[in-house]
Amino acid sequence: MRKLTIFLGLIIVTTLSYLFNSFEFILIAVILVIAIFLILLRLLQLFRKANYLGPSSRGIRWKQIFNFEASLGVLHPLAVPIKACYFRNSLLLMLICISGVCISLIRPYDKAVIHQGSLSEKLKFAYESDQKDRIQLRSFLSYFSKLEQRDLKRLNQVKNIRKINIIKKPRDKFYAAFIYHHGKDSIDYKTASKLATEAALHSSLKNDYKVQWLRKAAHDRYLLAIGKQEKYNTQNNFSFDIE
Repeated sequence: MRKLTIFLGLIIVTTLSYLFNSFEFILIAVILVIAIFLILLRLLQLFRKANYLGPSSRGIRWKQIFNFEASLGVLHPLAVPIKACYFRNSLLLMLICISGVCISLIRPYDKAVIHQGSLSEKLKFAYESDQKDRIQLRSFLSYFSKLEQRDLKRLNQVKNIRKINIIKKPRDKFYAAFIYHHGKDSIDYKTASKLATEAALHSSLKNDYKVQWLRKAAHDRYLLAIGKQEKYNTQNNFSFDIE
């Protein structure tokens, strides 16, 4: 029964990790909680052994108390040994979570772009795939990441769209600006700043946080790319926005 439970847990966790983006971050959080629990459990074990169950005068005195209480049919909490199953079960759960994280690293990316549909649909899809890519653990690990190639594919599509069509809708300009924002040089960042500013100035997007943030971030990235100081302080290490 125990082996079956472990096997089912492994199957469920790895399946969820394979199917759902960002699930690996939940697993990482669980792993950290388990690690903290194990550390605290071990410290408690060492502390109790050193102070209450060791050869010191305090330890001898506590042993006498424990023995006396045990003779009365009562077992003092400090005399209760920490069960090995606490460590064993925690480690098993940690290993299952680690397996799920490993599976997430081989999860295939969704399509970066689509070639069918309207201009707005293509831009929206490129923007959404850009954001999805950036909430996957593998995108932050160079060995597993394909983020750079996928960013280039999205950028090339948006550039081709702009060669043929004029992007008029404010929301479409925002989508396009975000793709240029993840470009490769100051020219791309300048275009991102221009499109983002045009989108942000439109009345329909005036109160849209993401649009207003992109206007500032794209401008700052462009300034840094040409060797100047950023204006809005969006590109430093303390910026909490996911770019």
